[in-house]
Amino acid sequence: MLRWVFFLRFPDHVSKEEAEQWYLHTHAAEAKGLKNLRRYVSWRAKKAEVAPPWSTLERLNRWDRVTELWFDDWAAWEDAAVTNVPAYTAPPYGWPGFHSETMFIEEEPSNVFLPGSPAPGTVTGPDGERLARWLFILRYGENTTYEAGEDWYLSTHTQEAKEMRGLARYASWKALPRPAGLTNRMPSQWHRLTELAFHDMAAWEDGAVTHMPRWTPPPYGQPGFISETVFVSEEPEFDFLHG
Repeated sequence: MLRWVFFLRFPDHVSKEEAEQWYLHTHAAEAKGLKNLRRYVSWRAKKAEVAPPWSTLERLNRWDRVTELWFDDWAAWEDAAVTNVPAYTAPPYGWPGFHSETMFIEEEPSNVFLPGSPAPGTVTGPDGERLARWLFILRYGENTTYEAGEDWYLSTHTQEAKEMRGLARYASWKALPRPAGLTNRMPSQWHRLTELAFHDMAAWEDGAVTHMPRWTPPPYGQPGFISETVFVSEEPEFDFLHG
């Protein structure tokens, strides 16, 4: 299964309420008519109240939504998103309706750093709480090669990060490269999507801010990677195909 992942944010000059109204009731209603679409879900971003030293609240809270559209394979996606693109209705505030970063990943993660982690959708708390998910899209910078970045990320950085207090699930997906000969519309600049899930935002603050691990820098120098990050809940806020 092919997952088309969007980090999106609405334009600064538009109220969140107006943008959400267009996105949920007009854009999503049209997009769910895409051919071959198997799953179409969206999460409203959670907002952090504190930031670790390496980031800022502005960076942590930059994105408004995470949305995923699933297709059987590349051919199904191209047929839907390139060959037979719907005629989307412009928002009342004009294009662009939202700014986005997007990438393609497989259904199952490439790497699971905490074997035995609770599966997606698992209830983890006594009152039915589900995990708070901290998502990263990342790429290695011009200061290194992809191979050197992957070696440090997998053998050093993730091995330190998996010791974070309160971490319940930790997995990563390699970005899928476009097959040869397939259109290169909407190319992605990202190398990975990584998820760190905590029991709630308080557990995230304890593990990622108050007791932040001491990170080993990469041998090629900082930054180890360039990233965008967002917090979402375990279950999607909207499942546009199944109500």
